[in-house]
Amino acid sequence: MKLRGVYATWFRASLLLSFSIAVLALSSLPAAAQYYVRSPEVEKGELKLEEHGALYSGPGEEERRRQSHEVEALYGFTDRFEGIVEGFFVQDIGEDFEFDEVELGGQYELIERHGDGLGLAFRGIYEFALQGGEPDEILFGPLAKYVAGPNSATINTFFVSQLGSDRDIDSLEMKFYWRLKHEFGETFGLGVEGYSEVEDLSNAGSFDDQEHRLGPVAYFEFEDWGPEVELAAGTLFGVSDATSDVTFKLDLELAF
Repeated sequence: MKLRGVYATWFRASLLLSFSIAVLALSSLPAAAQYYVRSPEVEKGELKLEEHGALYSGPGEEERRRQSHEVEALYGFTDRFEGIVEGFFVQDIGEDFEFDEVELGGQYELIERHGDGLGLAFRGIYEFALQGGEPDEILFGPLAKYVAGPNSATINTFFVSQLGSDRDIDSLEMKFYWRLKHEFGETFGLGVEGYSEVEDLSNAGSFDDQEHRLGPVAYFEFEDWGPEVELAAGTLFGVSDATSDVTFKLDLELAF
């Protein structure tokens, strides 16, 4: 039994190391960007470290990006409020890999979900632009999740306001993210995710002028590794002319 436990520990460590290497390897491949649907739950005293990365293939008419990564730390100060620190890294086609933004904010859980039912939270983030000529931004909006047995639906609706003399739009940008997920057990699930972005609500243009993508995602969760580990990998397909043809997404989350 002890030998089996040693093998199990080595297997888990190898799997986590392999995933981490895959994330770093993908960072050097042509194509990429991060897409992640956030949940409303907050847990007091919990520290979460996350990496959300993605690679783009087949540039769209408006989106000409190779890769982007978001590194995030969250801490639950109370049963309902958590603080958030994020760093955003990006590389456009033909450009260098850049540290693009530092983001500070928080999330407040308005409706706590216990088992099945609805959970609701509100998130606000201030985004400090680190590259010259780019405006600072404020992101804000609700997050909702409804659970019924092994099935769940999660929706994020965020609005973004640009600040300062470098802003290039006077109205709001909108981001709409959603996820439909079915859990087959405690460690594995499958789902579909969708991501839509309207850069300027006062001049939204046609559907093809906006960024829209969706696709299948696989989810893995391991609770007995020390920290709780969640992994997700998926392929998102662009469904508008402005969007890259394919986006490969990878998520790694550690909860302590």
